[in-house]
Amino acid sequence: MTPRDEAHRLLAAGQEADVYLRPDGLLVKRSRAGRDPGPEAELMRYLRRHGLPVPRVADVSGADLVMEYIPGPRMSEEVDAKPWRAGALGRELAALHRRLDDLPAPDFLPGDGGLLHLDLHPGNVVLGPEGAVVVDWASARRGDRRVDVALSWMAMAVAPLRPLKRLARSRLLRGFLAGVDGGVRAAMPAAAAIRLARHHRDEAEVSAVRRLVADCSD
Repeated sequence: MTPRDEAHRLLAAGQEADVYLRPDGLLVKRSRAGRDPGPEAELMRYLRRHGLPVPRVADVSGADLVMEYIPGPRMSEEVDAKPWRAGALGRELAALHRRLDDLPAPDFLPGDGGLLHLDLHPGNVVLGPEGAVVVDWASARRGDRRVDVALSWMAMAVAPLRPLKRLARSRLLRGFLAGVDGGVRAAMPAAAAIRLARHHRDEAEVSAVRRLVADCSD
């Protein structure tokens, strides 16, 4: 750890990046693999210009993406702390997907089709003072919007029960599915392939993913 890092406060350690809060109040997302944050920053600027709630980008420096800090709990933390809100939060997540449905995907993203976040689950939504804000756009590309919705459904359905406890998770999923197109079921096999190809998945999760795909094909 460098002296500069010691002045920062570690907020989160994800699969591929660490997130720090700087003394000046800005947030730093740093890739452990030295990944270029430029494309993610370009996309976030594009999304803000089109009215999508994402943090304002302040700077890109080496492997660091410097952005606005949004105070507030993650949606997953809110579900854990206030499980009676789970249904409403599921509907809010569905509403974010509908906004993505209506947003033109930028040409500079790889792929073809609509804009896909590919990791839009409650842990990547911050409930800030002005409403929900979507973070972590590093995996975004273009493709079938139904796959993006299916990945969100899958992330909530197969997550360990902390912080999403059983009843709260059921309410969260019902709220979410009430607000999305039922055609998402047809995209579940493609979503499963993407999820299982990412990182190491234990046998319990692999089995849960396969059960969900089977249930959607009935």
